[in-house]
Amino acid sequence: MKANLKALLLLASMALCLVASAQDLKPAKDKKTKKYGYKDKQKNWVIEPAFDDAKKFDDDGCALVKVDGLYGLIDLEGKWVLPAEYDDIGKYNKHGLCEIRIKEGKTKLYGVADRSGKVVLPTLYSKVELPKNGSCILASAYVEEPGLEGSPVWGVYSHEGKEVFAPQFLYSPSVYDDKLIVKDARTSFYAIVDVSGNVLLPFEFLAIDHSYKGFETLDKSFVQAFYTEDIKRAETLAHPGAVQPYDLKNDRVRAAAWHVGCIARRLYANQVRNIEIQPSSVVSSALCTETGIDWGLTGRRFIRLEPVVVDTVDVFAMADPTSNNYYTLKALLYEQDGTLVGEVSSKGYLEAQCTEGTIYRTAEDKRWIILNDPNNLALPAFTMVLAGYRAINHDNVCNGLGISSNDLNRLTHVRTFANLNTEILEGENIGVTSYFPPVLDMRDARMRHDVMRPMVFHHSFMMGEVVSCRIMKAGDDVMELELDDNLVCRFEDKFKDPYYKMRGDDLIWWGPHNMRTVRITLMPTSNKDALADDIAGTGLFWDIVLEQYEEDGTWLRTLAVAPFADFAQDGVIVFEPLHIALLAPNAILNRLPHTNVIKLKNPKPLPHTVSALDAFRVNNRPF
Repeated sequence: MKANLKALLLLASMALCLVASAQDLKPAKDKKTKKYGYKDKQKNWVIEPAFDDAKKFDDDGCALVKVDGLYGLIDLEGKWVLPAEYDDIGKYNKHGLCEIRIKEGKTKLYGVADRSGKVVLPTLYSKVELPKNGSCILASAYVEEPGLEGSPVWGVYSHEGKEVFAPQFLYSPSVYDDKLIVKDARTSFYAIVDVSGNVLLPFEFLAIDHSYKGFETLDKSFVQAFYTEDIKRAETLAHPGAVQPYDLKNDRVRAAAWHVGCIARRLYANQVRNIEIQPSSVVSSALCTETGIDWGLTGRRFIRLEPVVVDTVDVFAMADPTSNNYYTLKALLYEQDGTLVGEVSSKGYLEAQCTEGTIYRTAEDKRWIILNDPNNLALPAFTMVLAGYRAINHDNVCNGLGISSNDLNRLTHVRTFANLNTEILEGENIGVTSYFPPVLDMRDARMRHDVMRPMVFHHSFMMGEVVSCRIMKAGDDVMELELDDNLVCRFEDKFKDPYYKMRGDDLIWWGPHNMRTVRITLMPTSNKDALADDIAGTGLFWDIVLEQYEEDGTWLRTLAVAPFADFAQDGVIVFEPLHIALLAPNAILNRLPHTNVIKLKNPKPLPHTVSALDAFRVNNRPF
């Protein structure tokens, strides 16, 4: 114990002496030679003037000097710690490491050196970082590995310069003691690794944040979880609206075909019909009947048409011009959350295209029409005209699926493929956070009840009464609105812990019987541009919330939130930034003949008050 104490005191004494010596020596310029050296307090040269420039000694007894335009480090005796071969040398950190930099033409290259003068990392890197916490060095470099070329990627190294993780990470890792949050450049997924080279959490996360208690994660299934500092899972929060997305299976054809036409889209019960074509000398018509697919008790299952590789070459097989593979188009049935139920067609191809949709030929000798609109009338059978009928050539997979060889070639780049995979994950799950009902405390709930007196809050809007809209013509006397019965909601999903944000559009489905409804309600907000309460005198401001309900009245999801309505007149209420309009039943009759246009005469912006919503009436009468 005494020996250890003596050793500590000796080291402390030596450090104090070093600091004192460093403070005694000052850089000085020799008037004759115009060179710099170092003098002591008595103005005597201790280190002869031989440098073009010289800086003060630091507490570690090192000084930065310049010779012939390049920098080096010397010690208190004037000996070289680092030779004058660098364009810049950084300060030593608490781990005794510093950045070194050279310049080759216009390119700056970085490395790392230690106090002994050893070059720990050579000057081959586009950037280096020396984290204050954690025993590691971070460095980025250009590599020639497939999928990583073109942009620098980051690697992790020990303080001795040993490679822990080769350059492969998209951004500079975040370091928390000896754990690092990293993002893989090939997959765009996050993981947690340590400075010993272990992967503590696999590359399966869309986002990872660190808090003072541990790590918050969001995985590919949009499940939020919390892990303690020792990487033990402590809490999980699944999102009820999340869907297992279309799996690319590392297949370029599957990737290129996603959302081309009807392929790999979620197809609901009202979109898929058996079809019997009835030819005519003028135009073809078709009898559409139910397929017999088991859509589940609630009718929320969906199918996807998905290209898959097959061994048997027959009429259903499509050659891939970029490989020796053959593909067919399967129809697979999924639960609402994306869990696979099974095949409903083992093989198939796209036979024809028409105005209303695409005709799919199954191996079971059936024809289905995949209608463009998921909200077609839920009738057991109906007849439709096949306008613009055009046969599809499926001699190869590009012709048959509507993709190009260029679509396939660009996906040979690993990073492009990874970006598409992330796009699919987000695209399939846009609006997932809207599946949580708004939460009000009892006091706010009572006040909301008192405020919601206008008639608009007491009406359930059916399909056709909530539509997408665009202002076509705005003037002093008239406003024309172009309406679209396909309701598209623009979502901005934000996850707080960990932070993750995604934007996108979602085509709203009205259910297997077209009987879902939309109601509007209010939520208190701190936004003073929102609706002011001029009815109950609560003094609060309120956002307008559009919510969708199942046909049995069960709350389903939030569709949109707006601080106020922009216009309301004759049974039409317009939310301009949302591109959404609500129509009273009588107002639907006011559309111009044979068009999706409705006119508002003398439109005036609504005041930002709750009572202003009473303008949502037809001929000033309740609807």
